[in-house]
Amino acid sequence: MKNKFTLSNHKHLFLFVVFLFCLASCKKDDENTTNEIPANDYGEQHIIENDSIIDFMQNHFYNYEDFSNLGPGDAPELIIDSIKGNNSNKTSIYDQVSSFQINVKDSNGDLFPHTAYYVILREGIGESPTVADSVYVRYKGMLLNKDVFDKRNTPIWLQAKNVVRGFQEFVPFLKKGNIDINPNGTYNFTNFGLGFIIMPSGLGYYNTATVSIPSYSPLIFQVEMITLNRTDHDNDTVLTILEDLDGDSNFDNDDTDSDTIPNYQDPDDDNDGVPTKDEYDVNGDGVADDTDGDGIPDYLDNE
Repeated sequence: MKNKFTLSNHKHLFLFVVFLFCLASCKKDDENTTNEIPANDYGEQHIIENDSIIDFMQNHFYNYEDFSNLGPGDAPELIIDSIKGNNSNKTSIYDQVSSFQINVKDSNGDLFPHTAYYVILREGIGESPTVADSVYVRYKGMLLNKDVFDKRNTPIWLQAKNVVRGFQEFVPFLKKGNIDINPNGTYNFTNFGLGFIIMPSGLGYYNTATVSIPSYSPLIFQVEMITLNRTDHDNDTVLTILEDLDGDSNFDNDDTDSDTIPNYQDPDDDNDGVPTKDEYDVNGDGVADDTDGDGIPDYLDNE
């Protein structure tokens, strides 16, 4: 089916609306939080949930035949069902997924690897977002019992750094598509990345329950990656992704000058009185300047 979304009868107004959405920050649905129970040990909890996810994938299939010959604008809804009865000959999800690991830090600072499983249904044709970018997506979220806890049929701008960790780390596996403007002012979204991820609760809400998500719930997300915008939250010419100095996808714990303002929100990262934008890349060669050659870029060096 063709995916069409009418925003305006004028191209410039559409772009302006896109810009306004980029300025908004979408949080991790914490306004729906209803209860938080004492946290289990991350390592032990992940073993339990990983076993349940594997069992789920071995005994369920998705409607892969609907995704076998996708047209440029097609995006069938992900449907998962049990392998039994008339479906006993279906190929399991387990036999079709790839996986990756993400380290999750507990309150003591210890790291625990968590495995997420995913399927790319259509890669897309453009750039991929980073874990810091704004993404324009449609998505559906489900529990392992196949209950849908969230669904967006109309595309929405999300800041990847502000959504649950598994969703954040999955979107870079997809690429954006095209947005085509029709003579009647409608828009066609085509060739966008499409896939789904199955993640343990350590990459979701963990011990926090929401109205529709119990504590310790593995999550499934189908994602349509329509387009993206690179982010520079403090407009200091350093992309937000580059402000994550330790590469842990947590942008709030990088604070070079220890002024309690993380670098991605701080227009003077080293607090030397010179704005970051005026010392990051003065010669315009795309490389952070290091005037004294001490290995510390000028914008992070207050000496």
